[in-house]
Amino acid sequence: MSKLSNLLVMVELLNTGRKYGVKELSSYLEVSERVIREYKLFLEEAGIFIDTIRGPYGGYILRKRVNIPT
Repeated sequence: MSKLSNLLVMVELLNTGRKYGVKELSSYLEVSERVIREYKLFLEEAGIFIDTIRGPYGGYILRKRVNIPT
């Protein structure tokens, strides 16, 4: 998938309100964990803020739900 497609899918996944681990997202999007971290930074630059929960049960969670027109 393209970068834009991956970013949209990542936002859709996080929009569910569920916490996703970096490893889980990287597996789902078929990219490296490093790329997921870069996607997070890119989304935050665009105003879509993602909270990071640290620790063994940590992951990413969307700070505020995002409406994406379909």
